[in-house]
Amino acid sequence: MSNKKTLLIDCSEATFCCDKAQYKEASVSEKLKMLLHLIYCKKCKKYVKNNTKLTKLIEQSDIKTCTEEEKKAWKEKIEQEITNQ
Repeated sequence: MSNKKTLLIDCSEATFCCDKAQYKEASVSEKLKMLLHLIYCKKCKKYVKNNTKLTKLIEQSDIKTCTEEEKKAWKEKIEQEITNQ
């Protein structure tokens, strides 16, 4: 097997690069490889399109997360309910 690096990647690497790019963790070379792959792979193009759409919808949704204190309080309440039954 050769250690030679190539610009051609398979679909699993392309989707992994897409996910990394979504979180701004992909390097320039990874982005380039992904873009070259997208030239000839329709399935991955669709994946990138759907992934981008999902990211935008999540950003627009204005979701609020729970604090650790709220999570702990809910967990205690659930445990109390379970023991009271």
